Amino acid sequence: MQYQKIVSGKFLIELHNSWSGQESVFVNGQLVSRKGSFWGTNHCFTVQEGGELVRFILTTKVKNGMQVVFDLSRDGKMVAEDVAIPYGSMPEKPHLKLKRSAQKHLQEYELDLALEHLEEAQLLAPTDPELFFHMACAYSVLEQPLKGFECLQRAIELGLQDQSTILSHDMLAYLRMHPAFSDFKASGYSRFGKVFFKKRKEAIEA
Repeated sequence: MQYQKIVSGKFLIELHNSWSGQESVFVNGQLVSRKGSFWGTNHCFTVQEGGELVRFILTTKVKNGMQVVFDLSRDGKMVAEDVAIPYGSMPEKPHLKLKRSAQKHLQEYELDLALEHLEEAQLLAPTDPELFFHMACAYSVLEQPLKGFECLQRAIELGLQDQSTILSHDMLAYLRMHPAFSDFKASGYSRFGKVFFKKRKEAIEA
Protein backbone atom coordinates (compact mmCIF):
# COMPACT_ATOMS: atom_id res chain seq x y z
CA MET A 1 0.00 0.00 0.00
CA GLN A 2 1.08 3.56 -0.68
CA TYR A 3 -0.03 6.86 0.82
CA GLN A 4 0.72 10.55 0.31
CA LYS A 5 -0.92 13.83 1.23
CA ILE A 6 -0.65 17.41 0.02
CA VAL A 7 -2.25 20.71 1.05
CA SER A 8 -3.71 23.15 -1.49
CA GLY A 9 -5.34 26.20 0.07
CA LYS A 10 -7.91 24.97 2.58
CA PHE A 11 -7.87 21.44 1.19
CA LEU A 12 -6.00 18.44 2.55
CA ILE A 13 -5.76 16.05 -0.39
CA GLU A 14 -4.86 12.45 0.39
CA LEU A 15 -4.06 9.66 -2.06
CA HIS A 16 -4.14 6.02 -1.04
CA ASN A 17 -3.12 3.22 -3.38
CA SER A 18 -3.98 -0.34 -2.31
CA TRP A 19 -2.09 -3.51 -3.16
CA SER A 20 -4.83 -4.37 -5.67
CA GLY A 21 -4.21 -1.15 -7.60
CA GLN A 22 -7.24 0.74 -6.34
CA GLU A 23 -6.50 4.45 -5.96
CA SER A 24 -8.64 6.54 -3.61
CA VAL A 25 -8.51 10.34 -3.35
CA PHE A 26 -9.87 12.13 -0.28
CA VAL A 27 -10.38 15.87 0.23
CA ASN A 28 -10.62 16.92 3.87
CA GLY A 29 -11.52 13.34 4.71
CA GLN A 30 -14.23 12.97 2.05
CA LEU A 31 -13.85 10.48 -0.79
CA VAL A 32 -13.94 12.34 -4.13
CA SER A 33 -12.52 9.77 -6.57
CA ARG A 34 -11.77 6.05 -6.71
CA LYS A 35 -10.30 4.21 -9.69
CA GLY A 36 -8.38 1.03 -10.40
CA SER A 37 -4.95 1.50 -11.95
CA PHE A 38 -1.50 -0.08 -12.08
CA TRP A 39 0.20 2.34 -14.48
CA GLY A 40 -1.49 5.61 -13.60
CA THR A 41 -4.76 7.44 -14.19
CA ASN A 42 -6.47 10.82 -13.91
CA HIS A 43 -8.65 11.72 -10.94
CA CYS A 44 -10.83 14.71 -11.80
CA PHE A 45 -12.85 16.23 -8.98
CA THR A 46 -14.54 19.50 -8.10
CA VAL A 47 -14.81 20.94 -4.60
CA GLN A 48 -16.45 23.99 -3.05
CA GLU A 49 -14.37 26.86 -1.67
CA GLY A 50 -15.97 30.09 -0.54
CA GLY A 51 -19.09 29.42 -2.60
CA GLU A 52 -17.09 28.81 -5.78
CA LEU A 53 -16.12 25.59 -7.55
CA VAL A 54 -12.46 24.60 -7.64
CA ARG A 55 -11.46 21.98 -10.21
CA PHE A 56 -8.59 19.62 -9.52
CA ILE A 57 -6.90 16.97 -11.62
CA LEU A 58 -4.64 14.52 -9.80
CA THR A 59 -2.65 12.39 -12.24
CA THR A 60 -0.80 9.29 -11.06
CA LYS A 61 2.00 7.78 -13.14
CA VAL A 62 4.90 5.35 -12.90
CA LYS A 63 8.38 6.69 -13.54
CA ASN A 64 11.70 4.97 -14.11
CA GLY A 65 12.50 2.50 -11.38
CA MET A 66 8.77 1.82 -10.87
CA GLN A 67 8.38 4.83 -8.59
CA VAL A 68 4.74 5.92 -8.40
CA VAL A 69 4.31 9.71 -8.42
CA PHE A 70 1.50 12.18 -9.01
CA ASP A 71 0.93 15.64 -10.47
CA LEU A 72 -1.75 17.99 -9.15
CA SER A 73 -3.35 20.85 -11.06
CA ARG A 74 -5.85 23.36 -9.72
CA ASP A 75 -8.10 25.24 -12.14
CA GLY A 76 -5.73 24.37 -14.97
CA LYS A 77 -2.55 25.46 -13.18
CA MET A 78 0.04 22.94 -12.02
CA VAL A 79 0.55 23.19 -8.26
CA ALA A 80 2.65 20.06 -7.67
CA GLU A 81 4.61 17.78 -9.97
CA ASP A 82 6.21 14.36 -9.61
CA VAL A 83 5.27 13.99 -5.94
CA ALA A 84 6.55 10.60 -4.81
CA ILE A 85 4.05 8.25 -3.16
CA PRO A 86 5.90 6.26 -0.48
CA TYR A 87 4.81 2.94 0.94
CA GLY A 88 2.47 3.20 3.88
CA SER A 89 -1.16 3.11 4.93
CA MET A 90 -3.62 5.94 5.24
CA PRO A 91 -3.74 6.83 8.95
CA GLU A 92 -6.94 5.85 10.72
CA LYS A 93 -8.71 8.90 12.11
CA PRO A 94 -10.19 8.30 15.60
CA HIS A 95 -13.76 9.23 14.65
CA LEU A 96 -14.00 7.00 11.58
CA LYS A 97 -14.79 3.85 13.55
CA LEU A 98 -17.75 5.62 15.15
CA LYS A 99 -18.86 6.97 11.76
CA ARG A 100 -18.78 3.52 10.17
CA SER A 101 -20.74 2.10 13.10
CA ALA A 102 -23.32 4.88 12.77
CA GLN A 103 -23.70 4.19 9.04
CA LYS A 104 -24.33 0.53 9.78
CA HIS A 105 -27.00 1.43 12.33
CA LEU A 106 -28.58 3.81 9.80
CA GLN A 107 -28.76 1.04 7.21
CA GLU A 108 -30.52 -1.13 9.77
CA TYR A 109 -32.80 1.76 10.81
CA GLU A 110 -31.45 1.70 14.36
CA LEU A 111 -31.74 5.45 14.45
CA ASP A 112 -31.17 6.12 18.15
CA LEU A 113 -27.90 4.18 18.09
CA ALA A 114 -26.86 5.88 14.86
CA LEU A 115 -27.42 9.34 16.34
CA GLU A 116 -25.61 8.37 19.53
CA HIS A 117 -22.50 7.29 17.61
CA LEU A 118 -22.63 10.32 15.32
CA GLU A 119 -22.76 12.67 18.30
CA GLU A 120 -19.76 10.89 19.85
CA ALA A 121 -17.89 11.18 16.55
CA GLN A 122 -18.64 14.91 16.41
CA LEU A 123 -16.79 15.39 19.68
CA LEU A 124 -13.67 14.01 17.97
CA ALA A 125 -14.21 15.62 14.55
CA PRO A 126 -16.58 18.60 14.85
CA THR A 127 -15.82 19.79 11.30
CA ASP A 128 -16.59 16.54 9.45
CA PRO A 129 -19.57 17.46 7.23
CA GLU A 130 -20.54 13.85 6.59
CA LEU A 131 -21.44 13.40 10.25
CA PHE A 132 -24.06 16.13 9.95
CA PHE A 133 -25.30 14.68 6.67
CA HIS A 134 -25.89 11.28 8.29
CA MET A 135 -27.63 12.97 11.22
CA ALA A 136 -29.94 14.71 8.75
CA CYS A 137 -30.79 11.29 7.30
CA ALA A 138 -31.75 10.00 10.73
CA TYR A 139 -33.86 13.06 11.57
CA SER A 140 -35.59 12.83 8.21
CA VAL A 141 -36.67 9.24 8.88
CA LEU A 142 -37.77 10.30 12.37
CA GLU A 143 -39.84 13.06 10.71
CA GLN A 144 -38.07 15.83 12.61
CA PRO A 145 -37.65 18.35 9.76
CA LEU A 146 -36.26 21.26 11.77
CA LYS A 147 -33.30 19.22 13.03
CA GLY A 148 -32.91 17.65 9.60
CA PHE A 149 -32.66 21.00 7.81
CA GLU A 150 -30.29 22.36 10.46
CA CYS A 151 -27.96 19.38 10.03
CA LEU A 152 -27.97 19.66 6.23
CA GLN A 153 -27.29 23.38 6.49
CA ARG A 154 -24.35 22.69 8.79
CA ALA A 155 -23.02 19.97 6.48
CA ILE A 156 -22.97 22.46 3.59
CA GLU A 157 -21.29 25.12 5.75
CA LEU A 158 -18.53 22.63 6.57
CA GLY A 159 -17.95 21.80 2.91
CA LEU A 160 -19.98 18.70 2.06
CA GLN A 161 -18.63 17.82 -1.37
CA ASP A 162 -21.17 15.40 -2.83
CA GLN A 163 -24.24 17.61 -2.57
CA SER A 164 -26.08 15.53 -5.18
CA THR A 165 -26.82 12.94 -2.48
CA ILE A 166 -29.22 15.43 -0.87
CA LEU A 167 -31.47 14.94 -3.90
CA SER A 168 -31.02 11.18 -4.20
CA HIS A 169 -30.56 9.62 -0.76
CA ASP A 170 -33.61 7.53 0.16
CA MET A 171 -33.49 8.54 3.82
CA LEU A 172 -33.87 12.22 2.93
CA ALA A 173 -37.14 11.69 1.05
CA TYR A 174 -39.21 13.13 3.91
CA LEU A 175 -37.18 16.36 3.93
CA ARG A 176 -37.37 16.67 0.14
CA MET A 177 -41.18 16.47 0.32
CA HIS A 178 -41.38 19.13 3.02
CA PRO A 179 -42.74 22.57 1.99
CA ALA A 180 -39.51 24.23 3.14
CA PHE A 181 -37.27 22.20 0.86
CA SER A 182 -37.74 24.08 -2.42
CA ASP A 183 -36.59 27.38 -0.90
CA PHE A 184 -33.82 25.58 0.96
CA LYS A 185 -32.55 24.06 -2.29
CA ALA A 186 -32.84 27.39 -4.14
CA SER A 187 -30.61 29.03 -1.54
CA GLY A 188 -27.88 26.47 -2.15
CA TYR A 189 -28.89 24.73 1.08
CA SER A 190 -27.68 27.75 3.03
CA ARG A 191 -30.91 29.09 4.54
CA PHE A 192 -34.61 28.47 4.90
CA GLY A 193 -37.27 31.04 5.70
CA LYS A 194 -40.15 31.12 8.14
CA VAL A 195 -42.05 27.88 7.67
CA PHE A 196 -44.77 26.12 9.63
CA PHE A 197 -43.92 22.47 10.14
CA LYS A 198 -46.89 20.18 9.86
CA LYS A 199 -45.72 17.71 12.48
CA ARG A 200 -44.44 20.03 15.19
CA LYS A 201 -45.80 23.44 14.10
CA GLU A 202 -42.43 25.06 14.63
CA ALA A 203 -41.36 28.26 12.94
CA ILE A 204 -37.80 28.97 11.91
CA GLU A 205 -36.27 32.28 10.90
CA ALA A 206 -33.58 32.57 8.25
